[in-house]
Amino acid sequence: MMLKKCTFAVVFLVLTLMGCTSFRANQEKAILHAANGSALYQNENYSLALKEFLLAESNDPENSTVQNSLGLTYFMKERYQTAIKHFEKAIALDPKFTDARNNLARSYTEAGRYQDAEKMLKIVTNDLTYPAQERAYINLGLNFFNQKKYDLAKDNFLKAINVQPDNCFAHTYYGRSFFEMQNYDSSIYALDKAIEFCQKLMIDEPHYYSALSYYRLGQKQKSITRFEEVIKLYPHGKFADRSKGMLNIIKR
Repeated sequence: MMLKKCTFAVVFLVLTLMGCTSFRANQEKAILHAANGSALYQNENYSLALKEFLLAESNDPENSTVQNSLGLTYFMKERYQTAIKHFEKAIALDPKFTDARNNLARSYTEAGRYQDAEKMLKIVTNDLTYPAQERAYINLGLNFFNQKKYDLAKDNFLKAINVQPDNCFAHTYYGRSFFEMQNYDSSIYALDKAIEFCQKLMIDEPHYYSALSYYRLGQKQKSITRFEEVIKLYPHGKFADRSKGMLNIIKR
């Protein structure tokens, strides 16, 4: 009887070790696929990145970092509901995963779940150990901006600027908040400041809204100059065609 018990114990130990070895092998595969996915994501190849992250998930479905990466990739592909599911799972696996909370809040905003986003971002901004506070303030600003609460939006974009003074996105939407409030003098000042930080990133949005602000103030020549800069500097940019359309209107 004792021999049988010992034999059973040995078999159980072997199976346990085999299980641990298999688990570690799957984890290593997950790490490899996740690293490949991250490289592809950085190069904006989101379809191939998604394939790699899904392979990582199949090998390690309880990995909160992989779930966050899947959420980010689905977000970039504008599949916000799917992104939300992965961010929520990342947080369920790791309740202290503040970056996933921040990403979830942004997804809530894109899905029109503004109150859920605001609640999540309050948790994020209260985490004083979170190293990307400017991103939390930007996301809170976007949440208010999308609700047309521009005064609250600009206050949060300014908080982001105070944390990271050269943030292109924060400066741009700080200026755009003033623009939507029809405070064009302030929008010009903020957007021209944004141009300093955005031009090297090849982002044409502050240029375009600066031009519009000058136009709304009746300063047509300055407006024309800005619109022409958009076309010259960003011929394939998001606002090139809009700038051409505005120039046709102004020069009639």
